[in-house]
Amino acid sequence: MMKMPARVVGEEKVKLKKSFIKPWMGIKYLFKKPVTIKIPYEKIEPAPKYRGFHTLDWKKCVGCNFCGQICPARAIEMTWIEVNGHIATRPHPKVDYGRCTFCQFCVDVCPTGALGFSENYYLTTGGLEEDLELYDWVPIHPDKVRELNEKFNDYRFPVERIKFNKETREVTYYLRDGSTIQFKILGYGLRPPKPPAKPAAKPAEKKEGPKAEEKKE
Repeated sequence: MMKMPARVVGEEKVKLKKSFIKPWMGIKYLFKKPVTIKIPYEKIEPAPKYRGFHTLDWKKCVGCNFCGQICPARAIEMTWIEVNGHIATRPHPKVDYGRCTFCQFCVDVCPTGALGFSENYYLTTGGLEEDLELYDWVPIHPDKVRELNEKFNDYRFPVERIKFNKETREVTYYLRDGSTIQFKILGYGLRPPKPPAKPAAKPAEKKEGPKAEEKKE
């Protein structure tokens, strides 16, 4: 079967003229300032109420999952956590920035005002596999984010590194000021996670007494 040649509509009306001067016209841009900025070494001031990374007051969050239901990108997952040995009574949202579109519908629908957003918009990594954990996190308190912004004033992501222990399921956030936040992820979803099953007790072995030994003889 012969394929039809591809043709752009109106192609016959375009007149191609060879020019020796046009390729050299790009030299003028060598003497102009670049329009782009060198991320992450340069910054620009965000607009007021810029929709950046999320913040979360863990005490105000009631785990209603309104944020997860309204999210058009399905970037929010309710997560059960344990802090300082105490299991949270409600799940908290965990945001996946690989899917988030920063529409902030989740912030608008939050009934308690626990979920908010900051003006931080820088999230650059070295491209390592462990750096990808920064894109999936449980937001921290807005006061802490504000404190870091006042100290560094560069609108970067408040966490430098996230460490996850697969055996203990313990998560450690290493913040930019050297402090850390630790908690455990117990499970996902709206229902509380089931406690780990206890190993079944082994049946006690019957010891043969002296009478049993006499019968064998």
